[in-house]
Amino acid sequence: MPELPEVQTVVNYLKQKLPGKIIQSVKCPNGYTGVFENGSLQKYNNFLNSKVLQSIHRRGKFIVIELNSGFLLIHLRMTGKIILEKPKSINMKYVSFQLKFSDASDLFFQDIRKFGRIYICKNLNWLEKILGLEPLSNDFTSKWLYEQLHKRKRMIKPLLLDQQFIAGLGNIYVDEALWKSGIHPKAISNEIGKKRSTQLSASIKAILNSAISFQGTTIINFSYGQNNKGNFSNELNIFGKTDIPCPKCSKPIIKNFVGQRGTHYCTKCQKY
Repeated sequence: MPELPEVQTVVNYLKQKLPGKIIQSVKCPNGYTGVFENGSLQKYNNFLNSKVLQSIHRRGKFIVIELNSGFLLIHLRMTGKIILEKPKSINMKYVSFQLKFSDASDLFFQDIRKFGRIYICKNLNWLEKILGLEPLSNDFTSKWLYEQLHKRKRMIKPLLLDQQFIAGLGNIYVDEALWKSGIHPKAISNEIGKKRSTQLSASIKAILNSAISFQGTTIINFSYGQNNKGNFSNELNIFGKTDIPCPKCSKPIIKNFVGQRGTHYCTKCQKY
């Protein structure tokens, strides 16, 4: 599933292309209306018709498109992809959402696994209720993280993946941040000291910013624009490196399940 850096990469791409466009109609080429999270195709047409796309930003893993009245949100989930220029190779049986604009251009939402969702809403109050703090915001400080960890008694990896706690983190970057800060993924949050908590907050920010600069990580199918790939996979230290020597201590990286998620870590460098 695309995580914060991948979603931000898509947002950065769309910012260059979409503002100012006027929606003419909404279509569902493959007939999979389950893509519409809160209404029918007709409701989406009624809401979006003649709306102007004004700005685009990211909130957690959501792509948020602000209209001249209301909002259009896209969640890519596992295999969702936004295509603006229709290539000859696009298979319309995987396109569940299409925006037609007044300038004869289009936006296609291609989603092989059909987990992606499109939302329409008048305001974002509901979104703020379900999402936690943005890890790249000024409010995400070492002090905030330490205090919040000690208000909870949970394994650190599942806690960091909880979107109501911190918005946008996913499997790849949590594994990398925990390794960089020397914290075992099963460590209990309220037992993590101030020093390692400070290291963790700094690691999260540094890794996310670096991943964004590389346009995210493509491991299986993430791409944006004209099938551009993320380049951060070459910078990963432990994710996907099962049995490869740890860059710090040379002990082989292991993979286990933590909170039902495949997790890579070093048993020597990462302590409870």
